[in-house]
Amino acid sequence: MNMAMDMVTDMAMAARYKFPLLPLALGAALGMTPPPVLAGDWRIVPSISVNETSTDNVGLVKNHRKSDWITDLIPGINVTGHGDRLKLDFDYQLHGLFYTNDSSRNNHQNALSAKGTLEALENFFFIDANANITQQNVSAFKGSTYATVDVNDSGNTTETRAYRIAPYFKGMLGDATEYLLRHDLSKTVSDASGANDTRTRQWSGRLASVDGFSRFGWSIEADNKKNDYSRGRDTESELLRGVLTFRVDPQFRVSLIGGREANDYTSENKKSHAIAGAGFEWAPTQRTLLAASSEDRFFGSGNSVTFTHRTAGTAWKYSQTKDTFSSTNQSSGVVGTYFGLLDSMFSTAIPDPAARAAYVNAMLTSSGIAPNATLQGGFMTTGITLQKRKELSLALTGARNTVTFAATRSETQDISRGTGSGWFLGSDFSAFNNVRQTGVSANWAHQLSGLSTLTGSASRLKSKGSGSSSTHTDETMLTVNFLTRLGPKTSAGLGARRIEVDGDTGYAENAVSGTFSHRF
Repeated sequence: MNMAMDMVTDMAMAARYKFPLLPLALGAALGMTPPPVLAGDWRIVPSISVNETSTDNVGLVKNHRKSDWITDLIPGINVTGHGDRLKLDFDYQLHGLFYTNDSSRNNHQNALSAKGTLEALENFFFIDANANITQQNVSAFKGSTYATVDVNDSGNTTETRAYRIAPYFKGMLGDATEYLLRHDLSKTVSDASGANDTRTRQWSGRLASVDGFSRFGWSIEADNKKNDYSRGRDTESELLRGVLTFRVDPQFRVSLIGGREANDYTSENKKSHAIAGAGFEWAPTQRTLLAASSEDRFFGSGNSVTFTHRTAGTAWKYSQTKDTFSSTNQSSGVVGTYFGLLDSMFSTAIPDPAARAAYVNAMLTSSGIAPNATLQGGFMTTGITLQKRKELSLALTGARNTVTFAATRSETQDISRGTGSGWFLGSDFSAFNNVRQTGVSANWAHQLSGLSTLTGSASRLKSKGSGSSSTHTDETMLTVNFLTRLGPKTSAGLGARRIEVDGDTGYAENAVSGTFSHRF
């Protein structure tokens, strides 16, 4: 018991310097908010978990493999609820990792997912805020970390902290026009050596007609974004876009798109370019949606396609996009988390975000699947990139089984290469102009009883880099896990995994693990 208390004390002291705003943020959200705003349904749940892992390749290396026994001690706190004007979802865990055979690897890692909305002035002025602390893969070619914590101390992950606050006004002008004026301030910081920290400031506004008043609709949006990089040249972009919509019938509408944009992504000075395009949206039933649009942009042809369909026991989704990304903390080639997958797949069937989140969380909890469990790995970039993505996912739900399939193909290009702003975390874009990733995963959860669940997954990810040189990596992971509830607030589990990575970086790992968790 004393040893465990010492571990917790050491972890708390370490987190104090890396994440000093945690207690202040929690106190501000709960202690300084007026009681009328907080009135509602709130839940504060502290927790403690212990994960034990035995691995035959602790460093994920090809040669000179070393085995180790790893203890992951995890105190955490979860705060969820909604008041009359405040919604908050806050989940924080501090992972203290202790290695039996090599104490020099001992470290701690933070995991935070927090978001909230405050209605400061009723139906007029709002404030959105979110914060995330995650372990991101640095390179696409050194193997992926599929969990919220890098237990293996692989050297290919970095802790990234992203914060955003966005005050905005929204409401109605008369009975037929809605407006939005928003200011986003965000910052991303990484622990990786040579990382490119970024501060982003963005103004955006929108005017739009309200659906239902006539067959014709319209919208006008304007955007100005400035990215300040700790290394490299800062960038700025401006965009003005108008959309005219005609509703052919209640299920089908078409749109014409026009506007202008200017940015300095590909040159030292801003260049201006016209925007022209068209799109359509077809919703033959409440469970089916097909939407597509195409635009002529400064980088060429941009497009977006989304298809969602749901039956009594299935949910389907296909999406395709080609666009630029200028924000940090990006992960290319990632399908995402189980929650994100199912949340997007049920967006048509359950339009209300809160009701959809409750439905998805209940489904995952009953299946014994962690909502933030990662489906696929990826790699991190900072700077301006052009990304082409295709994603296909399917969920099959039954009385005792949940099965998901997901596939993704992405192509990421350094659009600002050679103009002074192409600073990227890691070495991928210092050697390659283009990174392609193709990933597939299959996941199965079987409810053995009201208390126990068996889950299994198989995934494959292929990465290829091309440019002044070329490389490739193929990785495969198989997992099986058993989870059971020992009581209303206590659970335990056992698991095993097999990882194989082939390419310029190659290794294999076998590991077994056990977990014990208690919520207070």
